[in-house]
Amino acid sequence: MTFTPFSLFLWLQRYVGRIKLARCLLTEDYDKTRYEVDTPLTSKIDCDRVRKDLEVPDYVDLNNFLMERGLVTVWATQKPSRLKEFGASPQLEKIRDEPIPVLFFGGGAVKLLSRAANDPSNPLCRDIGDIDLIASKRRGQDLYKLLLILGEVCGTRYHHFITLTDQRFNAMMVGKRYRVRAIDKVLGKDEVKSGTLDIFIDEIDLRHRVDVRNAFENPESHLYTIGATNLVLAKCQYILDTPRSSYNDILEYKLEYRILDYPPYRNDRLLIGIEEKDMKDVCSILLDHDIGEEDEMVNTNIIRNVLGRDKKFALTFRLNIESLLKNEKHFKEIGLSNGSIETIFSRANKLLEAVPTTKKKWSNPWWNEDVETPHIFGKDK
Repeated sequence: MTFTPFSLFLWLQRYVGRIKLARCLLTEDYDKTRYEVDTPLTSKIDCDRVRKDLEVPDYVDLNNFLMERGLVTVWATQKPSRLKEFGASPQLEKIRDEPIPVLFFGGGAVKLLSRAANDPSNPLCRDIGDIDLIASKRRGQDLYKLLLILGEVCGTRYHHFITLTDQRFNAMMVGKRYRVRAIDKVLGKDEVKSGTLDIFIDEIDLRHRVDVRNAFENPESHLYTIGATNLVLAKCQYILDTPRSSYNDILEYKLEYRILDYPPYRNDRLLIGIEEKDMKDVCSILLDHDIGEEDEMVNTNIIRNVLGRDKKFALTFRLNIESLLKNEKHFKEIGLSNGSIETIFSRANKLLEAVPTTKKKWSNPWWNEDVETPHIFGKDK
């Protein structure tokens, strides 16, 4: 049977008409506004093309929906004008056709930089619950605008939206940070789950400040991530304290591996370090990246310089690495091999040698407390 352009158009119209679309609720705002998306989700993107263009290693699993979504985002930012081949959008015309500097940090960055973090048979491999992105200040607004049209142009798998709550948050942050919503999980043909995407600008300041502006200069050299060195710094900045009366709860949830040893701190409080997922991420990086001063290594010069300028950060970093080294039993319990533990611990000790000593003693919090603090009890997801 031969189709003319018009008959093909009519056939497609009838075919599409037979597809039953369902509205899926993404979230409901405080004012009862409902945010929905049509399912089944659609996509116009060839993920093999994305992998090839970004030179993503074969060990990275693009069947992971969050990694797919994050890499499509980074791919779209490298040349916004190429999105025109998928569809028109008035908002796309307002975005300069120059690469928008944007990088992965967090668990997504670890997946890109570590083979071990992608191997299901390796105890260090974990599911990631979200994607973390950081952009340069000069183009943060362009990234924000691009995300909000990505679903319209590339397909609803990449749908991003903002609620009234997000609009208020973004207005209050005045370009220092952005918050948008996106689909985090595809649970079934007609069921999806949305989540929050926080876009940091220039630096990661959760307990201490990690300035990553240098990483925007040659992003492809570290696979569009903040790089192994910045990742270890960002992961090891985490610290909080909790009443000593919580000790029995900590034991109940088997979280004693997170207790930091720092006697100068007030005796009615316990210091708590990084959680298991972050320990796994640090170990993944140390397992796949040597310590030194060459490309792709965890760079001791950078560690020394950053922590030398910030003694408070140096103390937190040291306590978290020391805690990792004291938890050999925990790593054996989760199934990490003796050889892997030996490699990780050897490199962690090299890291410690680069950390400047801190003579000052603190008995109260020395870190930034003006940040959201998650609950410490319950198992990591």
